[in-house]
Amino acid sequence: VTFPEALDELIPVNRLISEAGHTLKKGDEISHDRIIEILGASGYERVDFVSSPGTFAVRGSIIDFFSYSNNDAYRLSFWGDEIENIHIFDCNTQLSKEECESARIISDIICEGGEEMQNVVESLPKDSVLWYDSFDMYKDKDFVKSAERFLRVYFEVPLGMQNVNPVEFHIKPQPVFNKNFELLTSDVRSKIEGGYSFYIYCDKQSQADRITSILKEEMCPLPEFIVGKSIHNGFIDAADKICCYSDHEIFERFHRVFLRKTVEKTQQLTINDLASFNIGDYIVHIDHGIGVFGGLVRIKDDVGRYKEVVKLTYKDGDVVFVSVHGLHKISLYRSKDGEPPKINKLGSKSWITLKNNAKRKVKDIAKDLIQLYATPRKDLPSLPILTCRTNWNLLLCTRILRTRKRLRRPSSEIWRILLLWTGSFAEMWDSERPNWP
Repeated sequence: VTFPEALDELIPVNRLISEAGHTLKKGDEISHDRIIEILGASGYERVDFVSSPGTFAVRGSIIDFFSYSNNDAYRLSFWGDEIENIHIFDCNTQLSKEECESARIISDIICEGGEEMQNVVESLPKDSVLWYDSFDMYKDKDFVKSAERFLRVYFEVPLGMQNVNPVEFHIKPQPVFNKNFELLTSDVRSKIEGGYSFYIYCDKQSQADRITSILKEEMCPLPEFIVGKSIHNGFIDAADKICCYSDHEIFERFHRVFLRKTVEKTQQLTINDLASFNIGDYIVHIDHGIGVFGGLVRIKDDVGRYKEVVKLTYKDGDVVFVSVHGLHKISLYRSKDGEPPKINKLGSKSWITLKNNAKRKVKDIAKDLIQLYATPRKDLPSLPILTCRTNWNLLLCTRILRTRKRLRRPSSEIWRILLLWTGSFAEMWDSERPNWP
């Protein structure tokens, strides 16, 4: 099921698609260097952690790669030069989702372009059947000419085909009984006596037993029950005299349809956040800084294909388009002050300087903590072990950092000062809170 604009997009011919991939199977004998060579030749970029299609990572005997033909990344585990296991895993959590027998490395052949291109309809098998809905709205599209060699079915008779005889299906939906079992009994009796083959689909045997008891009370002939299978909606086929009813419509229960998830929950959150953005919101891009959200726009790439991208506007009217594969690089700007931020300018060093300063401060804090915990225990005064069920340990660590910054003394010296200082409160530690100076 697709829409007309998608059928007009150009893709490589079937021969190029079949030749563009390399299949890896569980138990294959292949070296790490050979797989890295294949990934490099296919245009994959080596990174620390895979996060988008076209990237791969190597960690010891494990190779992760994100193929262009899959919604999730693959993880190859080796025993020597033998592929021991192949897993599909979540890039955000790095947790395996399922084990599979094979993985296929596909290059981005669409972006590579070329002269041998075709629309989607031309790549379909010869015995395909195309179903058209509202054909008159897109009858002038290019793919329509390519579809003339296929068997075509129209939900509505096109304006240019008024002289044809449409095929009529004498099918109508299951009646609504509104939990009136007398109407149900009357309908079942009339259909069975009229020569209809009557079937009721039930998810559980208990539902079939319940309907059976209802019909037996009214001395109604029993239909055939199909237990363990379900249909979305019941129907009546008058031409073939077949009735197929569903138990959830008889009892007016919500029928839950389980669909295969193509987008994982973590990715849905990102998509939902993007849908909640308003034009004019401030967005932070990890590489370019703070810009203004300009909405989702469609642009044409080098090979003539349309892609939906995020538009970000920066100082002096500069624009950056972010692909859907790069949504992990942007986030909504948040500030507790509520004041509008300063928009960054593309190409300037202000954003890079800001990030470097933040990284340096984080490293300084980490260095202080390492020195703090690296202080030899023998250098500390011997004091009784203080036991407390409150959060004073966290408060004490905070006081250590503040005291060190104020007194500009080494961490080991601050430890001695604070331990001696808190030692005088050892007797009252569990009874009342000390009066911090």
